[in-house]
Amino acid sequence: MHDAPVTDAIGTVVLLADDDALTRSQKFARIVLDEMYQFVGLLDAEGRTLEINRAALNGAGVQLDQIRGQPFWQARWFQVSRETAQQTQEYVRRAQAGEFVRCDLEIYGQSEGEHTITVDFSLLPVRNAAGQVVFLLAEGRNISAKKQAEAEVARKNAELQRLLDRITQLDQLKSDMFANVSHELRTPLTLILGPVEELLRGVGQLGERQQQLLRVVQRSAELLHKHVNDLLDLARIDSARPALALADVDLAAVVRSSAEPFHAIAPGREVSYHVDVPATLPAQADAEKIERVLLNLLSNAFKFTPAGGRILCRLQALGDGQALVTVQDSGPGIAAGDEHAIFERFWQAQHGTTRQHGGTGLGLSIVKEFVQLHGGSVSASRAPGGGALFQVQLPLGTPAASVPLQAERAPVQAAGVLAELHTEAEPVIVAAPQDDRPRVLLVEDNPDMRRFVHDALAAEYNVQAVAEGDSALARLQDGPPDLVITDLMLPGLGGDRLVAEMRRRPALADVPVLVLSAKGDAALRSQLLAESVQDYLTKPFSPQELRARTRNLVVMTQARASLQRELATQGRDVAQLTRTLIAQRQALQTSEHRWWAIHEHSPVGIALVGDDGAIRTANPAFRRLAGCTLDQVQGCPLDRLTLVEDRAPMHQRMADLLAGVRSDVRLQRRFQRPDGSVAWANMSVAVIPASDAEPATLMLVTEDITEQKLAEQSLAATRNELARVTRVSAMGELAASIAHEVNQPLAAVVTNGHACLRWLDAQPADDGEARLAVRRIVRDANRAGEVITRIRHFLRRGEPVRAPLDLARVVDEVLALLRAEAQHQGVRMRRRADDGLPNVQGDPVQLQQVLLNLVVNAFEAIARGGRGAGSVTVRVHRPEPDTLQVDVRDNGAGLDGTAEPRLFEAFYTSKPEGMGMGLAISRSIIEGHGGQLWVTPNADAGVTFHFTLPAAAAGA
Repeated sequence: MHDAPVTDAIGTVVLLADDDALTRSQKFARIVLDEMYQFVGLLDAEGRTLEINRAALNGAGVQLDQIRGQPFWQARWFQVSRETAQQTQEYVRRAQAGEFVRCDLEIYGQSEGEHTITVDFSLLPVRNAAGQVVFLLAEGRNISAKKQAEAEVARKNAELQRLLDRITQLDQLKSDMFANVSHELRTPLTLILGPVEELLRGVGQLGERQQQLLRVVQRSAELLHKHVNDLLDLARIDSARPALALADVDLAAVVRSSAEPFHAIAPGREVSYHVDVPATLPAQADAEKIERVLLNLLSNAFKFTPAGGRILCRLQALGDGQALVTVQDSGPGIAAGDEHAIFERFWQAQHGTTRQHGGTGLGLSIVKEFVQLHGGSVSASRAPGGGALFQVQLPLGTPAASVPLQAERAPVQAAGVLAELHTEAEPVIVAAPQDDRPRVLLVEDNPDMRRFVHDALAAEYNVQAVAEGDSALARLQDGPPDLVITDLMLPGLGGDRLVAEMRRRPALADVPVLVLSAKGDAALRSQLLAESVQDYLTKPFSPQELRARTRNLVVMTQARASLQRELATQGRDVAQLTRTLIAQRQALQTSEHRWWAIHEHSPVGIALVGDDGAIRTANPAFRRLAGCTLDQVQGCPLDRLTLVEDRAPMHQRMADLLAGVRSDVRLQRRFQRPDGSVAWANMSVAVIPASDAEPATLMLVTEDITEQKLAEQSLAATRNELARVTRVSAMGELAASIAHEVNQPLAAVVTNGHACLRWLDAQPADDGEARLAVRRIVRDANRAGEVITRIRHFLRRGEPVRAPLDLARVVDEVLALLRAEAQHQGVRMRRRADDGLPNVQGDPVQLQQVLLNLVVNAFEAIARGGRGAGSVTVRVHRPEPDTLQVDVRDNGAGLDGTAEPRLFEAFYTSKPEGMGMGLAISRSIIEGHGGQLWVTPNADAGVTFHFTLPAAAAGA
């Protein structure tokens, strides 16, 4: 007896030449099991260990012989704690009872059992034909990274909750500060209103102009006082629901005194105002809050009612102990759907920069809060005759008999409301015909502001003032002024829309615009300056600043007009040049601000590199990618962040960009960090052209894809290893044919060797025949060596290598490998190839694997088909100039209609003992080469698999 020769050793498995089919199949199964990277094990019905794959054994640092036949839960993996071992034993018990068990489990599985990992662990009962559990299949997938990510998410959520709590705290601090600041404003307002009232009492000592200015100050201070009171009310409501100062009052007297001040302003607004209140109506209420409700409702009615309209204020007792207060006007009414929205804070009947009237949008919100404090309700609807109808229903309560009713009340403090409704005749401004001063059109809806701006500019300019955007547009049709000064918040046509209308009309497109606005919207300001207006002045402002900005714009307009006249004879129009210069001047600061914001906060890296290759500046995202601090990156040569082998191509690209050979560069590149690690990035490089003050600069825009690259490399390694395992499996299935392919030349070597010895022993020796025999020995030995080399190449482990390939030759090599198998199965193989085919760029081993899978599948289909003589035809042709196609056609059993859609899915197989990976891996390989793989049924019998590959470029 002698030991059987070893044909190969893979891991712990040794393949022997005289292994029977069952032994060989078991060894192949062991190879597949060991090559799996996840935890896979087989237990008997009692939970004792039978088989464990090599990856799991290595992770725990144990040998299979040490644990085979032992209880599974006693193995090293589960000795993290006694609880873990007991838990695993319980899982085995449940699986023995037929339950599929799945859970997350922490086990020893890394660094030979020194470190723990978290696995997605499962136990699957395997039953026999009688339904009895005979084996338990244990599996575990490493999900440590996933668990770490989940922990990080939980930590982030906790951080978000902490931030939310902080935001809530800050919101409360804001409300407190809001209340405190509003309260503190009352002191300076008192010191403004008091002295102004004293000055106005001494009217004999003041001229008409001084009295007029003091009245403007008084009205503005009273209006500001009203807004401060509104804000204080809201702050009190937010901090704690305020208590009512309930008292027995005459509700009729409260309504009458609240409505009385509006009689003084109704004639000036040409409004018919009627108050319908009973003689008396006892109630329990907070009189001050009821007054605020009436003041706000009547103020709204007067704001929205046009000249010639009517306003009604009515109080009536209802039969169920309730009172109803009605305020009705004949204004534009309430838009459908806004009946509830108007009671929200800061809501106003306006859109964008279009508004009907001023205000803070707090009045109706305060009305709702105060009415609900009384246990009442407030509603808004459209009045029957047009306009708005507000109805407040209040409970009257039961007055205390011992407390006398208040029949009269002092007049309410309605100065702020009346100041808001103040109207004053506009000054009549008529320009003399000979007035050749620059013409300025002012668009402002506030009368006091119109007068203020007019008076500030009237000494130098012919100022015409209008209150609405539509009126301004109509006035502009009479002829373009030298300057338009406009507010943004206007009735009807808002200021920004007015400017847009001007720019759409050729005659007005070049008229400069100065925006005056209290709207602190930085984005809108930047947009207007960039697109349509020449200056933007935020309220409040001084008359001196207004005059200076107006003068600059008017001088620019006059310069443009003068230049236009000078060049008129040459037929040139400098309007566009003027607009460009103005826009550049005004947009410079906003552009710099935008660049800084993008540079500092962009998630992509941005760096500027000089023509000397040194980094001038880099934003935080680029510094994170490069692993550098600001001090490290500024002035750092780009070479220092570039791998040595990448520096020459980088220098060439930079030189091409600076020389104008290329306009930009887009590529993936590596960055070498100071700590030695490497980061990957998608990078785009463009040239900032040289100027008089600065040389040309390169701008690098990068996106960190390091994690993506690592994931791709890991996926590629896994895919390559899986492909190698399937190649080993395929070779196992073809072991007999391969042995025959090798044995044939070896048998010839033995025969020729014996013949050579005979000829050498002959008397005399036949040297000629001996030499021929030796030559045949050398030829057949080389042939056997080529077969073995081809198989070793096919089974090699390593990264794919792309090189120019003759696809027809790859086909020949695969068919030669399968020649013996084809003869054994009685299959005729044919190869057809067109003449003059170009090469393809690919990995020869991977393409051989694809062809091997397809041809072996064809053999098996022929064997299942039972159609007698089988045939497989492999054709290589060129359907398009830049594409090669391979067709593998058989006359086998064909495809089941239900199988075709799933044919290329991983783990799907129609074979009793197949792994279901061959076609999935084949498609992955072909797509990785830039091609496609598909199947079509033949018209007569069998199927044809097709795959395409791009032709290699000429000279490749």
